[in-house]
Amino acid sequence: MNTPYGGKLINRFVTKKEEYQGDLIETPFIDFYLDSIKISEGAYSPLEGFNYANDIDSIINQNMLPNGLPWTIPIVFTTSEIIWKKLKEGDDLFLRKPNGGIYGYLNVEEKYFFDKKDVALKVYGTLDESHPNVNDILHNYTNYGVAGKLHLFGEIKHENFGELNPTEVRNIIKERNWKGIAAYQARNPPHVAHEYLQKTTLEMPDIDGLFIHIVVGRLKKGDYKPNVIIEAYKRLIENYHKPEKVIFSPLNITMRYGGPKAALFLAIIRRNYGATHYIIGRDQAGVGKFYDPYAAHQIFDKFDIGMKALKFTETFYCRKCNSITSDKVCPHGNDDRLIISQTKIRDMLIKKEKIPAEIIRPEVAEVLYGDDVLL
Repeated sequence: MNTPYGGKLINRFVTKKEEYQGDLIETPFIDFYLDSIKISEGAYSPLEGFNYANDIDSIINQNMLPNGLPWTIPIVFTTSEIIWKKLKEGDDLFLRKPNGGIYGYLNVEEKYFFDKKDVALKVYGTLDESHPNVNDILHNYTNYGVAGKLHLFGEIKHENFGELNPTEVRNIIKERNWKGIAAYQARNPPHVAHEYLQKTTLEMPDIDGLFIHIVVGRLKKGDYKPNVIIEAYKRLIENYHKPEKVIFSPLNITMRYGGPKAALFLAIIRRNYGATHYIIGRDQAGVGKFYDPYAAHQIFDKFDIGMKALKFTETFYCRKCNSITSDKVCPHGNDDRLIISQTKIRDMLIKKEKIPAEIIRPEVAEVLYGDDVLL
């Protein structure tokens, strides 16, 4: 099992503080709300709170924290101008859940101007508002940044679909005596090419188990609904995996569609859950045509995050091989290849076409045939 990133698993949960009063209360934007929970659970270790201005400058310009640890996605908190002007160093800004209850506070250590365009361009490589994260930064974040350590009141049990926190996953790994753990990032229901990557990884001699970790917190329009993704994966694991070789959990964060930078960030998160290896397929964490499909492979050659990257090229179903395979081993041409993609699967669902077993296991496909499966 891997050590936490930075050497220590952060825990920012505290005994409830009753002295909140006045108007220093903010309902965070959903990105910030989900991030505050992940910081406090230790998923974003070594962060203990939201990034400071010098953190952000270092991340967007050097892809690392000021202490030299690689880090590629700023974790920021912005507030309204009214609240920002009232805040001073040392204040406690109390945080309200989307449903209205106070769930913790941010001890204000710094106020700063948040340059939305600079961050969006340097992190995501574009100011095109069709990019979902860029659109959020430009329209849902403000220019009024606040930094400081978080203090949350007890573990947050929101609508998390049975999510396991880093400590819980680490305890399972310890109980199973796994040494080598491969993390698998997903945000879509599994097709047979995904299953191929997972099982190929489990065949490796230094891998004891697989950690399937699916992002369900906040996705973009057109993605599958969280309950659909979860049920689809449960069907795959129950029918086609050895359950003792798999740990499965949702991950409630806002998906960062940042190509290579997002892939590195997502891998760091999985290290905090104990993973030693990280599976990277084609176009991980990409969206549209914004990133090279294999840029996520290359970034792991530039930055050492203490994990072994397991890089896979595009896989497909070959009619002549009668199996899932790849360019590395399949000698047959394009006419014999059935390329498997989520775009193709969604198109078939919209047209009410049956998805062949060469693309998706029938037990998984059954979940997708519902009338309300996409956001």
